[in-house]
Amino acid sequence: MDFEIYSRLLELYKENPVVSTDSRKLPKGCIFFALKGPSFDGNQFAAKALENGAGYVVIDDEKVRKELGENPRVIYVHNALKALQELARLYREDLAIPVIGIGGSNGKTTTKELLKEVMASRYKTHATEGNFNNHIGLPLTLLSMPADTEVAILELGTNQEGDIAELVEISEPDFGLITNIGKEHLEGFGSIEGVAREESELFLYLMRHSGLAFVNMDDPWLEKMANKLNRVVSYGQDSSCSTSATLTGSFPGVSLELDSGIEVHSQLPGAYNFSNILASFSIARHFDIPDWITKTAVESYVSQNNRSQVVSKNGYTFLLDCYNANPSSMKVALESLAQQEGMKFFILGDMLELGAYEAEEHRTIVELLRHLNLENGIFIGPAFAKQLHGDARSFPDSQSAAAYLRDHPIPKDSLIFLKGSRGIAVEKAVAHLLQD
Repeated sequence: MDFEIYSRLLELYKENPVVSTDSRKLPKGCIFFALKGPSFDGNQFAAKALENGAGYVVIDDEKVRKELGENPRVIYVHNALKALQELARLYREDLAIPVIGIGGSNGKTTTKELLKEVMASRYKTHATEGNFNNHIGLPLTLLSMPADTEVAILELGTNQEGDIAELVEISEPDFGLITNIGKEHLEGFGSIEGVAREESELFLYLMRHSGLAFVNMDDPWLEKMANKLNRVVSYGQDSSCSTSATLTGSFPGVSLELDSGIEVHSQLPGAYNFSNILASFSIARHFDIPDWITKTAVESYVSQNNRSQVVSKNGYTFLLDCYNANPSSMKVALESLAQQEGMKFFILGDMLELGAYEAEEHRTIVELLRHLNLENGIFIGPAFAKQLHGDARSFPDSQSAAAYLRDHPIPKDSLIFLKGSRGIAVEKAVAHLLQD
């Protein structure tokens, strides 16, 4: 039975806790899982993996099994991906530590990074690295946890129905947080109601397993979900919340005053980061971390990788919020931009994966810009171009936008705001301005 094999895998893993899914990267003695993808089949590299240092290979191809013959280092299962996920789940159970799951449409990574800084002040903390938040990345995150980890913080990503339900069954979170509900991956979910149903799977899991949910009461969708939960810690702007605060500033970093009277001055720009910061305080309090320690961690955190990142260079201030974008995150970011003083210039890239909503949502953003009196800027991508009807400020890609900006320089001392889906790579439009 596969269950017996999974138990054996756990014992082998504990003897040498290293796994790999890439035959080109094989730490000595690791367990290599032969996963399949649209254009590859890891089973075809199993023999080479054994030659190159893997201690064991986990395969699910009967033909390859016969080719390799009787070999105690070859472990055959019905599904190698399932075996990886089950090993991760068993290891998570074996460690028996608190696991915090973070879902939501926007701000997951920022919240996770903030919380990692805070929790690490008192506990041996392990958190999701990069974008390892899906059905493969999450098991690998769990299996990279050192045995002395005291708290795990796991980001739960989704782009289609059923993803969150699968991830919570693997990670078995004791605590959970949904940052917000917004218009993400509408091509897959069909509507914001579909997004809400998908993200709510985290709270439903907690409800079924007596877990604790940290709920952002400033989000109407989440406030409604909270009514069905039996264990809730609330946070938001209303003083009735377990943890509350008042927004006192948003640029160059969010400032807020906590219900305890402590003032916090972060290096994260944009009012939309207020709830991400407040979530850290809410969870930290539950884990008995004093506000002043959380304040120190939050204020020292500097965002990287084009996520709410502020860079001053060559006479400009860049607000790089272009790791990804959807209609909800675009809206709040532009509203925050409109509140800033001085000269402002926007560079907006198409929002991808909107399906039938593509035209409507891009048109809504163009109308919002007019309403906010944000006129200085350019657009990149065909979806925006269709709503601008031949506007000279629209460009098919970031390279052509960069060429335009070289010939038409942005005025010095401007705040340059960039946002768009990752596939557009809007930051390439100002690469020449970011160079030393």
